[in-house]
Amino acid sequence: MTKKRAAAWLICFALVILVPLPAYRLVGERLESENTENRQLARRPSFGKASVQAFLDGNLAFGECVKEVWENLKAYPGLYTSYYNDHLPFRSRLIELGSLASVNLFKDAAADTVMLGKEDWLFYTDEESVEDYKGTNLYSTQELEQIRDNMVATRDYLDARGIDFVLMIPSNKESIYSEHLPDYVTKRGEMTRAQQVVTCLREAGVRVCYPREELLAYKDRYDIYWHYDTHWNSLGAYIGARALLAELGVSIPAVEDLSVEQNAFSPYDLAGMMNLKGYYEENRLPEVGYDVYGYPENGRTALKLEDATELIYQSQAPDMRRLFLVRDSFAGGMAPVLASQFSYTFMPHWNGCFAPSMIEEQQPDIFVLELVERRLDYLLTFRLSEERG
Repeated sequence: MTKKRAAAWLICFALVILVPLPAYRLVGERLESENTENRQLARRPSFGKASVQAFLDGNLAFGECVKEVWENLKAYPGLYTSYYNDHLPFRSRLIELGSLASVNLFKDAAADTVMLGKEDWLFYTDEESVEDYKGTNLYSTQELEQIRDNMVATRDYLDARGIDFVLMIPSNKESIYSEHLPDYVTKRGEMTRAQQVVTCLREAGVRVCYPREELLAYKDRYDIYWHYDTHWNSLGAYIGARALLAELGVSIPAVEDLSVEQNAFSPYDLAGMMNLKGYYEENRLPEVGYDVYGYPENGRTALKLEDATELIYQSQAPDMRRLFLVRDSFAGGMAPVLASQFSYTFMPHWNGCFAPSMIEEQQPDIFVLELVERRLDYLLTFRLSEERG
């Protein structure tokens, strides 16, 4: 290698190292105005500034202050490394370029949790969603017995308090739109974990709402799950809500009797997992969602709408019963429909919000546990009983 070539390489290397940061300071805000990753980025750590301030304000003893500052100092290198990696210049754009290459050049999803389907459909691969469809993760006899015992104990606990109990299981998107899965995804057999649980619990006298057949009846007339998201859309949610209400003795109009208007709204969560939400919004076919009108809303009023914690409604419905529904994200679309049919509706999120003490506080007439198919493992541990009360 000649001296000139070596010098050229050194200059190129120096430019690669030195240019990104000042360039980012000049134009970075225009290129990266938001966090496009589907997670919370690491924050800049501190050396224990809050602890020192608390000591100076007289709210923390000197020994405790020294201890907290020392713990912060020990953790600081690792925390700062995470912060630095998350805030590298042009990080989001570089990740997006890598994702675009994966999807468009190599026909491969740019995230371990996403699968590219046919006709641009996206599917979720985490939480054994694909295994649920294939039937390769069936429950053992012992696991089914545990689920049955937990649900029977829960039913009996609620029944002793005059509360009806229903388990609701919305289907995974993979189960309803399997024709859009890649050809290499094949079923081992017809039995699935959801079918195992439904059969086992119904034989034990536990009420289960499993609206798979209702969803299949409409799937070809409407796209009732979003293409680029894991969830059902508002029309799919209406079909699910109608099935649950029928189980609870409440009748609302069939889809054919509604006013259904198509829209392009979607959370795009699967596209977001690949850091390609904006790309899919701008460069792929518009999403398919719906506005649904024509069911009785009965003066429904939202008292609290915090999706991560609680949804609370009241209405002027003739049915004076109080609904308590422990939910995951699939209940969000059902909430307005369900809440319109009862005088009071309380919906805590299953993950970190629901506590059994809420039942005594809310005094419901109906208790529904709603879990999408891929989260049925929760039934292995969920149990309401006198021992746990």
